[in-house]
Amino acid sequence: MTKKKIKKILIVEDSEYYRKRAKEIVEKQGYKPFLAENGIEGVELYKNILPNYTIMDICMPIMDGIEATKEIIDFDKDAKIIICSSANFVPTYRKRAIKNGAKAFLQKNFSQEDLKQIIEEIKLEDIQ
Repeated sequence: MTKKKIKKILIVEDSEYYRKRAKEIVEKQGYKPFLAENGIEGVELYKNILPNYTIMDICMPIMDGIEATKEIIDFDKDAKIIICSSANFVPTYRKRAIKNGAKAFLQKNFSQEDLKQIIEEIKLEDIQ
């Protein structure tokens, strides 16, 4: 019998409320959540756990999500980073996030269905 590989999602979010909320949604989707409070923690944790997906806030202290995305992509060009922010639809943030390697975008108050849909879209892009 083969051991089932654990699916992991890294959540990089400075707000305790949104971290907890995202953690609950991720768990309901069958993923094991890993939590970081800022971009530096997120980059280090990414390198240690190599998650299937990363949910990244933009506006955070110490290192923002745009820079953390770039550092993760520099480390792993195949990283699947989903930007999740109330500011992610600001065109300049969106352009910088895409330029730095983000694969998708979610609003901060995303639902379980929103996350499922985004992950399916990323999987489809990987096939092409």
